[in-house]
Amino acid sequence: MSMIPVTAPYSRIHDNRPNRAKLLHFLLLSTVTFQMITGLMGWLYGWFPFEWHVIVGQILIVVLLLQWGWLMLSRSGRITLCYLFPLNPVGLRAIGQDIRGLSQGILASPGPRAGLPGLMHGIFLLSVTLVAAAGLALLGGFRGWWSGIPFRWLLEILRWGAVAIALQWIGHVGMVFLHTLAGDPLWNMFKLRSAHKKCSQTKNDRTLCLELAVTLDF
Repeated sequence: MSMIPVTAPYSRIHDNRPNRAKLLHFLLLSTVTFQMITGLMGWLYGWFPFEWHVIVGQILIVVLLLQWGWLMLSRSGRITLCYLFPLNPVGLRAIGQDIRGLSQGILASPGPRAGLPGLMHGIFLLSVTLVAAAGLALLGGFRGWWSGIPFRWLLEILRWGAVAIALQWIGHVGMVFLHTLAGDPLWNMFKLRSAHKKCSQTKNDRTLCLELAVTLDF
């Protein structure tokens, strides 16, 4: 097996994520990274910048609400939701193909599509949402916003959830570096589009136009 990573062929729309999705991705990655580092500091060393952790945690809650709102309420978001949780025959088949490709040294092609990368992003989003909800419940209990909070149970969710998120984060960043070694333009995921590209409504391009309309919809 070659030690040089190779990427499967790209989807035709791999870098056409809407600006809203790119901004939410960047904000989610930034806030989760800060929370992960400070949370692990508190668990391993018994000290961390608590006030900043709380402030950034509240920002993360807002980002998550915006993220889930976009996924459920916009057309492109609902399509992306299917990519994040491809629990149907076509999606499961794509995941199996990606796993077989990895076993042969072929990286799964990135971009908005069903497959292993989308599923891992979905699991990551669920993990972050669970841990953030547990953190918010704990914060509300400490500050007297509500009562009857199972503190010990929620603390365990925070501790082990932080470990799970850290492992997923390491895997996520590791795959980014492998794709970079393979020459894939992954940084386009953060490059904002200045305007929507128009596509021809010819019979041969009709399917691609529909794909672009769904992906670029705000």
